[in-house]
Amino acid sequence: MRLGVFGKGRLGSAIAECAGSDLAWCIGRNGLPLEGVDVAIDASSGASVAEHLDWCIQHGTDFLIGTTGWDMPNLAERVGQKIAVLTAPNFSLTVAVYTRLSLILARFAAMDESRDPYLVEHHHARKHDAPSGTAKLLATTLMKGCPRKTEWVIPSISQDVKPFQLSVSSIRAGYTYSSHTVGLDSPGEVIELHHSARSAMPFAEGALQAARWIQGRKGLFTMDQVAKELLDPLFLEVNP
Repeated sequence: MRLGVFGKGRLGSAIAECAGSDLAWCIGRNGLPLEGVDVAIDASSGASVAEHLDWCIQHGTDFLIGTTGWDMPNLAERVGQKIAVLTAPNFSLTVAVYTRLSLILARFAAMDESRDPYLVEHHHARKHDAPSGTAKLLATTLMKGCPRKTEWVIPSISQDVKPFQLSVSSIRAGYTYSSHTVGLDSPGEVIELHHSARSAMPFAEGALQAARWIQGRKGLFTMDQVAKELLDPLFLEVNP
């Protein structure tokens, strides 16, 4: 597999390092590569995704979008069956496990209105978007499991959080690479699930796994479909 990486930030550099001899090129946000590859991974910026997608379609290159802050409502139409495109707010398989556990927690909250779910995420001070893409994924998961929560909000001092709203808080401080906490607060107890990444390496390793998975396919996919094959058997009941 010949691999190309858009972006030389923390994630892009980690993917390039993990790729080893499979790496054909790793370029910054500006400019386009001259050499075609089997799969290209975008770890640059949301503003560059459309241009990189056009390049991949033109060169018949499968494309993984690992950056946030982009919006393309016609993505499926643009991709069609030309190439394979996989979108992932988070490439980590551990986060995929965490998301599934969060769904179980949300379903538990749905059983009793006194169990109030919430989400807190913490990233380093230089991260621009808030909430993170992973936080938005987790918020969507919590609302799926607990249908009485129909929207997420970032609380403010001047406005109360309504019963139908999921409270999401973002911290931008220091050097923490990635930290997410999903919890339930009830009158008698609190339960929390916490995931913290020490570096970009877990996401880089997951990106390479997704790059291998996507080859030979056509259309639009998500990281959840990659994780489904590997993780869902863990949640099957096993009789001793």
